[in-house]
Amino acid sequence: MEWLAQNWIWILLVTGFFFMMRRGGCGMGGGMKSHGQHGGDTQHSAEADKSAATVTDPVDKATLDTAVALTSVYRGKTYYFASAENRAIFEAKPEQYASTDQADPQPHKSHHHGC
Repeated sequence: MEWLAQNWIWILLVTGFFFMMRRGGCGMGGGMKSHGQHGGDTQHSAEADKSAATVTDPVDKATLDTAVALTSVYRGKTYYFASAENRAIFEAKPEQYASTDQADPQPHKSHHHGC
């Protein structure tokens, strides 16, 4: 009991950390499903399809869905990529690939991959 009284703050912090990781899905595999694994949640899949926008990768000109695309921001504008390699190529020379033809399909919605 003495150990619990001395370490209650650490227990509370660790519990809060795991709760937040489960809710956000960052690394713990909890709240958010990874892309492509919608399980049996057909309502969620239908809603995701409706809200998804299609853009063109500025490096290889592939058409892709913003819901599964990787992103990079250059001069305040979000660019979408089909692969990590394309994003790395873009980030090495963004002025070569950046243009005004790829409009941000969700200007007010944050699109973040990773933690």
